[in-house]
Amino acid sequence: MAESHVHCVIFGRAHDTALIEALRFVRGFSALYGAGLSLHTQVVATAGELDQLLSHALKSTGARVDASRERGALFARISLAKNELLISGKSALVQWLQQELLERRFSSNRCCASDHRAAALPLRLFVSGDRAQVGKSTVCLGLLGTLLRRGYGASDVAYIKPATQCEKPQLVTNFCRQQGIACCEVGPIVFYKGFTRKFVAGATDVSSMELLAKAKEAIVEVGRGKKVVVVDGVGYPAVGSICGVSNAHVAQTLALPVVLVGKKGVGDAVDSFNLNAAFFERQGVKVLGSIFNRLPGDGFYALTDCRKYVTAYFEQFQPDKHVYGFLPELTDGGHSALVAEHADEDEEEAVAGVFLSVAENELAERVVDAFARSVDVTRLLADVQAHQAAEGKKESADVRAATSEALK
Repeated sequence: MAESHVHCVIFGRAHDTALIEALRFVRGFSALYGAGLSLHTQVVATAGELDQLLSHALKSTGARVDASRERGALFARISLAKNELLISGKSALVQWLQQELLERRFSSNRCCASDHRAAALPLRLFVSGDRAQVGKSTVCLGLLGTLLRRGYGASDVAYIKPATQCEKPQLVTNFCRQQGIACCEVGPIVFYKGFTRKFVAGATDVSSMELLAKAKEAIVEVGRGKKVVVVDGVGYPAVGSICGVSNAHVAQTLALPVVLVGKKGVGDAVDSFNLNAAFFERQGVKVLGSIFNRLPGDGFYALTDCRKYVTAYFEQFQPDKHVYGFLPELTDGGHSALVAEHADEDEEEAVAGVFLSVAENELAERVVDAFARSVDVTRLLADVQAHQAAEGKKESADVRAATSEALK
């Protein structure tokens, strides 16, 4: 039997300590509860404005609020199973969320609730890299194509790019459409020209938390009923940090593990990996390891030599992180594997259900061929699965600890 969707709007005053603490709690609670819970906020400047909102809510819902409510205290309006209720105060809200939602969802099988949740969720992997054009989307395409070859159905997998700086069609999204894979190429976070300046100046109508909530919702939505969801990062890890929506922030919202796409070389490749892994880890995001991309067949940066020394480094100094593979440089350098820039040059009439030109299809096949040969996909998926199972247990403990602290 499907659970009812819960919609919760928290109303409070700007800079109110109770509101800040409540929002900190509900972010962790939302991650544990998973799909089926929508959380939003509406912030006002004064206690009078907040009381007016409460009066309006009382008239429209007919619900009652604790008579001991202090003037200007935060309150929440909750819709559940066609019923609406109002809850006043941080402690009352935290207690209701824990007792009425969390306990009810997990009470039927407490001993293995987090394991069940991890098993029910699709495997979700965040693909990032040390810079733009390093081959993140190419790696995403290679992974998706390899999964199809291994027996996953097109309906079993999904692709999403929750934040982007570019709205041009990419080869990976055209590949998804061609194969019937659910995809979202332009997510809710778009860094259009001038966006960051407007954001810093307070001239946008969204906050960091709202953008992250939209990104989270989009990732959850595209992954409904799927077995694997591939989440594509934007630029380098810190892109968007000025707005509080960097790659690490997005990955953190759903505790997504990260695989970093690395460059050719030995010292530079390892140094770049360590720098970028540190950025994610500072936000509490798990970095599983790396896939190194665009290595030539010969010369100083020959794939065989780089593989030998880079693998030796990780085995000696970072055994908890895995090198999943080294991808060879494609004949065209791999640069056209990212953006289908010349689609408008094809004078042939469009064919329904066909999204790749002959040249693009050949390129996609080469990418998948190389990925299937060069990357240990079995180990990568096993590491994602192990991370999600462990994360489910940790989140359960964290929420209970946060509940106790919030109720003090």
